[in-house]
Order: sequence, then structure tokens, then C-alpha cells
Amino acid sequence: MKRFAAVALAAVLVISIVSGCGGSKSTGSVGTNPDKPVTITYARGKDTTPAHDALMEAFQKKYTNIKIKYVEMPAGSDVQHDDYVTKLSAGDTSVDVFTIDIIWPPEFGAAKWTLPLDEYFTKAEQDKFLPGPLAGNKWEGKLYSIPFYTDAGLLFYRKDILDKYGKKPPKTWDEVISLSKELVGKDGIEMGITFQGNQYEGLVCDVLEIMRGNGGDVLDGKKVVINSANNVEAIKIMRSLVEQKIAPEGVTTYKEAESLRPFLEGKSLFMRNWPYAWAQAQNSAESKIKNKVGVVSVPIGPKGSKPSATLGGWNIAINGNIPKDRKDAAVTFAKWMTSDEAEKINALIGSRLPTRKALYEDADVLKANPHWKDFYSVFVNATPRPIYPSYPKISDAMQINVHKAITGQITAEEAVKNMQDAIAKIVK
Repeated sequence: MKRFAAVALAAVLVISIVSGCGGSKSTGSVGTNPDKPVTITYARGKDTTPAHDALMEAFQKKYTNIKIKYVEMPAGSDVQHDDYVTKLSAGDTSVDVFTIDIIWPPEFGAAKWTLPLDEYFTKAEQDKFLPGPLAGNKWEGKLYSIPFYTDAGLLFYRKDILDKYGKKPPKTWDEVISLSKELVGKDGIEMGITFQGNQYEGLVCDVLEIMRGNGGDVLDGKKVVINSANNVEAIKIMRSLVEQKIAPEGVTTYKEAESLRPFLEGKSLFMRNWPYAWAQAQNSAESKIKNKVGVVSVPIGPKGSKPSATLGGWNIAINGNIPKDRKDAAVTFAKWMTSDEAEKINALIGSRLPTRKALYEDADVLKANPHWKDFYSVFVNATPRPIYPSYPKISDAMQINVHKAITGQITAEEAVKNMQDAIAKIVK
């Protein structure tokens, strides 16, 4: 009942937002002629929340001359990517505006599949977005898409247990290990931490947080710098979580759902996961830890100076092949979908994390999602995955070698050397 009440409250707030923004006439558009209606096609993956419908309704009330034809894409990010690549590389114009994963903008921008947006978003406007998501939408200094909603890695912990034993949340991986050794076996805790250890994109997100949180990185511009002592140590940290049984035995097969399950069951002291896990801990029927969870930044290593969460999230892009007669309408739609007004609707009804800084201080947003105030410091320092058009190949090289290292098939030193060689060939 509480969830339905929250949605109803959000709907009332959305109505007030829309009605307070100039009524239904087309105002503030970018060159669209209100006397000439135009239809544009918008594609995105299925939204399982009511936010998409609310966004479409709000936009159509404000811009009556622009009609939106919606195309629902498959849920899988990889499937969407391949579909867009096939169409855009052939000059297809069946889709005008579409959402893209945070790891795609360099690839799409370099190929000129998406429209450069700098002339439509001034520097002052760009500065209103969180720096990490904005950086992820650029390639060689140009803006090829604009942040829509964001995501970033967090460390979840059992606040009730740490409080009971007078412990503070860990800031370093050494503290994660020592707290785990001390508290596993007490109060139903069976394991220290769960994370995403399977050989897939999630493993790259996890290891990047440890590498960057230990002063390492993958690329410095276009220079490959992954073969470093800092990164060797980072992989050894991840390996030690497995080797010392701080993490469960099967963690090297875990993705997000498998990482979440033992935490919800009250068996894990810590968990690295995405913000969606907060709502699962608080509201899902299987959760045994409601009101017992805290969140902090992902820990740093001994050579690190500050935490570095890996960015997730989605962005709005415009087809680089778009016909001139639809271009202005598409720009108007893209600007509105990434506006304060739209991101507030997305936050209130969809629980999507905003990319605009101001919404982390918005009273309505914080009333609906009070825990978000704790997320801001993480998101403002979050960093995108290596920005390069061939990122999927870089990811493959990292997945294979990091997984071999944490399962004991190769050493950390061998892993970083292999990755250096493979990524150097990709970048060259």
C-alpha cells in the first residue's frame, strides 16, 4: 500500500510540475514551427516503472505540435546496441531520438551515428550535470549524447550489526577484510562480502573501482596504463576476498542478482551493488534487512586517495542521419527529456537517479527518496568506464584476464601484462 501511495503522491507532484511550466503551448523549442506539426520516433528499452508514460504525457501537453511515436526496444543492452549499430551504420532514419548506454557514446560519436549536441547545450548548461555522466557522453571534446539518468557502484553494509559492535563503515579494503573476519559467525552473518565476480561487464565495473580506488587506471587519454603496480595490487585485493573466503565460494559466478540474494537474506555483512539494491532491501518481500542497511562509497586501496565509483546509466542521443525537417523537433525533445522538469518526473515516479546536480537538493525528490542525499557524494565523484570507441573489446580483455586472476588461473602480474598487451593492440 505504501508503494501505491508513493506513486499517487508522485503523480500529483508531476501534475503540479507540468501545470506550472507554461501550459500546453509549444514554448522554448529550438526552431520548431507550432503551425507545422511534426512526428518523431523515440526508442528506448522497456521501462518497468510508470515514469515513461508520465514523461510522454507531460511532453505532449507542453509541445502539442510535436507528436512522439514510441518504439520499445528489447530489454538487453547488448541487443539494443547491435540493433542500433546495424541501422545507423546503414544510414537508417527510422528512429530519431533514442537512449544509449553510458559505454556507447564514444563509439557512436566517432562513427558519426549520433548528432553533436554542443551547439544546443552551452557550457553553462552542461555544468548543471554531474561531471562523470557528462564526461561519459563525450568523445574528443564533443558532446554526442546527454545524460538522462545515472547509476554508480556503492558499498552496502549491515548498519545494525556495525552499530551493535561499535564499528564504523569501512573506508578501505583492509577494513572490509578485518571487519568480516571479526563479525562473520555473529548475528546470522555467514559471509563478509558479495560482489559481481562472473566473467561479464559487471566484473569490469567492480575491478575498475578497486583499481581507481588504489591510484590505478586503464587509459590516460589514449595511452594504455593498466600494467602498473597499483593495478596488480588492486587485483590481489579482489583475489584475496575469494582466497581468504571473505566472499562466498561461488562469488566468481555471481552477477547482480546473485550478489543481492544473500544480502537480502541477512547472511552477508557487505555487498557491492548498484543503487537499485536499496529499494530491494527496503521493500522486497524476501528482504530480512529492512531498515538495517547503510550505504557508503566503495572502499579505497592502500595507494588510493579517494573512492571511485564506476558509472552506469543511460543517455539521450539523436540520430546523426536525421532529416532536417525532424531535427529541430528532435532537439526540443532531447532537451526537454534531460531537463530539470523531466528528470524530476523520472525521479519521483521511476526512482531513476538524476544526472542534474540541483535535483539532489530538491525537497520533493528527497522526500520521496531520502537516502539519495547519501548518494550524492558518490555520484559526483563517479567515473565512466574507459572512454574509447572500441570499449567493448577493452572490456572483453579485462573480463577474461581479471576472472582468470581471481579464480587463481593466472597471477595478478600476468593479468595486467596480458591486458596491457591486448588493449594496446585495440587502441593502436
